[in-house]
Amino acid sequence: MKLSPAGAAGSPAAARVAVVGGSGFIGRNLRKALDAAGVRTCSFTRQRPFVQGGRVHRALLRSHTVFYVAGGVTPARAEREPRLAAQDYWNLQLLLWGLRGAAHRPLVVLAGSGGTVYDPEADPPYREDAPTRPVSAYGAVKLAQERALAGAAWTAPVVLRLANVYGPGQSAGAGFGVIPHWAAAVRTGRALTLIGRSRRDYVHVDDVCAALLAVHRRADLLRAARGPTTLNIGSGVPTSLDELHRHFERAAGRALDVRREPARSFDRSDVWLDVAAAREVLGWTPRTGLADGLAGTLAAVAAPARLPS
Repeated sequence: MKLSPAGAAGSPAAARVAVVGGSGFIGRNLRKALDAAGVRTCSFTRQRPFVQGGRVHRALLRSHTVFYVAGGVTPARAEREPRLAAQDYWNLQLLLWGLRGAAHRPLVVLAGSGGTVYDPEADPPYREDAPTRPVSAYGAVKLAQERALAGAAWTAPVVLRLANVYGPGQSAGAGFGVIPHWAAAVRTGRALTLIGRSRRDYVHVDDVCAALLAVHRRADLLRAARGPTTLNIGSGVPTSLDELHRHFERAAGRALDVRREPARSFDRSDVWLDVAAAREVLGWTPRTGLADGLAGTLAAVAAPARLPS
């Protein structure tokens, strides 16, 4: 799929936008970014599901851009409970079927996984045309979601294959990535757990939201594309766990103990992304370096909780 480079685009701020998964880490930050940009937004969460009475909510049928940033499982849990991973696929499929009733052709933007869908036999950095071959249940579902969206001809499909997203306010629950776990460990004085020795691509949530907002702003361009638009969104920089450990020590201002564990069966080897296409199509580049991003993340973890007024 070929697109012209990013240039002057219309201002669709008045167009209605829907965020499915609006209470999650990316969803919360995306809603803030849209609100700051003056974009009218409706949000759907587990407490406010997008399907009501057997049909998709009317607000979705009126939305010109639909961001799907929902997800119910982590890579670790997907390996233990593949049924739950499959449910993520069917949730998206249910949305796509419901959007057949829209009076227009909505732009549907899927938060994909740049860390799990590419063939591990290929060498990074991965471009969008690199071969795909997931080796985990999570990656298989994320790629299946991409294909389901590509087959929904009544939509304008856009897939953003995200690197490892991090930032302030991210949950440190099981399977939610190394950075929030390490940030919590720094706060409580525990040792950092280093699992395996691979290199990863870490992208700040503000940069991810900037890319999502750029997609909305170029909706007309993307809607005119022949076929799905797939773009990598990451820092484009590989970072080993040892390097990440050193970044954490600088951000924390002290030495941090580590505890090493072997890689797990579903862990990938080195993964980082080529993000040149996103720069060309969206006019987007990552702006938050890892040092600054980690400093902000640790500062947010260390901040005292606000008492109710």
